[in-house]
Amino acid sequence: MDRYLLISSDCHAGPLPDQARGYVSPAYRDAFDTWNADVEGKERRRAEHTGAAIYGDEAVADFDIDVTDQGSQMVGAWDSKQRLDEMDGDGVVAEVIYPGASLETITPFDVGLMTYQYEQAPEIWFEGCRAYNRWLSDFCAEVPGRRAGVGLITIDDIDATVSEIRWLRENGVTGGIVLPVSTNGHPYYNHPRYEPLWAICEDLDLPIHAHVGWTPNYGDYKGSLGIFLSEITWWARRPLNFLIWSGVFERHPKLRFVMTEMGATWVVPELAELDKKYEMPMFRHMRRELPRPPSEYFAQNCYMGAAFMAGDVVKMRHQIGVDKLMWGSDYPHIEGTWPHTAEKLAEAFAGVAQNECRKMLGGNAAEVYGFDLDQLSKYADQMGPAADRIGA
Repeated sequence: MDRYLLISSDCHAGPLPDQARGYVSPAYRDAFDTWNADVEGKERRRAEHTGAAIYGDEAVADFDIDVTDQGSQMVGAWDSKQRLDEMDGDGVVAEVIYPGASLETITPFDVGLMTYQYEQAPEIWFEGCRAYNRWLSDFCAEVPGRRAGVGLITIDDIDATVSEIRWLRENGVTGGIVLPVSTNGHPYYNHPRYEPLWAICEDLDLPIHAHVGWTPNYGDYKGSLGIFLSEITWWARRPLNFLIWSGVFERHPKLRFVMTEMGATWVVPELAELDKKYEMPMFRHMRRELPRPPSEYFAQNCYMGAAFMAGDVVKMRHQIGVDKLMWGSDYPHIEGTWPHTAEKLAEAFAGVAQNECRKMLGGNAAEVYGFDLDQLSKYADQMGPAADRIGA
């Protein structure tokens, strides 16, 4: 191939309110209509959460990027045809889809990457996930083989969640699931109550994900935004420690865990520190149930959805693992590489061997998410960026 096959491991999409309503179960339509009409309440909840500041008018105005060619409404966040046209134009042949597309789109009842950010009945959270997943199934089906949706779950009723995961696989949502960072008062992910969840994802060959997006609410106080920005990746990285130390990866060696849009260079010193703790003589009893050091479980089970993969990540690719890194455009977010992906990749991957570029720009994602490379190659031959423009 004289062109790269680009698969974005980090994109976002979601329905408009009127689109979402059709996927809400009839028994919850009145509740949805009440929630959707409560503009004041939604604006208040958004304003109350520290993270809202990064999406405010002031922050966007200060953002050092010309977004005029990205469209004012990010229509591709919900419009399948425009999305496909824009991604084709950017050279991307396939994508992994998370929620949280734009301020116009929703996930019913505020579920999504911010699940459990305020008090709400567990059945309402679950219905929000269920409705979004059904919209996502149809959205992916519009472009067969080119969209791997990541389904949403709750962890209040594990049996119901397992059933929902089966539904996802049976209905073409092949990207797996994203773990809620907050567990809504339940024990965290080292608890045995989650064992059926790990087992079903391994059995169905569905990846599990942690994605940046959730923190506690730090309030509207001095320094709150800085605290939010400092800790948002910490919360997203937290499940890694629980899954390693509790033996989830030892019991489920084929389970794949993807950490997305939280950087990647941090994992090198983090694994070194975990291995150091593992080797301490006074804690040798941990090795009775965990026979290998944490870095080996990372090598066996984990991947990094390194979003737009800046140069610092590329420089550390061998320490992280070339086979572990997956590029993402973050479409349609303004901080991502769209619509100038080829130019930004040429800058970030300067001097990198083309065989390594092919893995990080698409090959690894194809393996993790089961994309058909033969099917996608015909698109890459037409629209992929020229190989002589990117890498060595």
